Amino acid sequence: MDKSEIRSLLFQLDRARRRLMQPYFTALGLTLGQGQPRILTRLLEGDGLTQRVLAQACGLDAATLSRALDRLEEAGLIARESHPDSRRAYLVRLTEAGRDKAEAVRSGFQAVEDTLCRGFSDRELEDLGEDLRRLLTNLEGCEGLEL
Repeated sequence: MDKSEIRSLLFQLDRARRRLMQPYFTALGLTLGQGQPRILTRLLEGDGLTQRVLAQACGLDAATLSRALDRLEEAGLIARESHPDSRRAYLVRLTEAGRDKAEAVRSGFQAVEDTLCRGFSDRELEDLGEDLRRLLTNLEGCEGLEL
């Protein structure tokens, strides 16, 4: 396989995945590009995170996270409360409505995962996971492109 085909396939895969998820998350009132679904599911896994920890866990920069949290708070899905140990930090928590929405998001992610993995054996999924982790390691080890 040509190396450029790998890049092209990864791009096409991500585009197809987003196209599949977009209508579902839009119907839930969420913006996919801002990481709102990731934020909700991460809070479902462990509530009461600082914005810094949440940004890192979701792979978002501080400005993007802040905008997304503003929208989620306006929608009544999260609440920010003062951090007991820091006057400058806030803890982000799901509201009851946020918890319900996060459960729906998790169901959507599960459906996408089921679709992506359809027709693969457990061994094939293990091999694919190893290959994808190696690709990720290759990218994470780079400082930038050398031209």
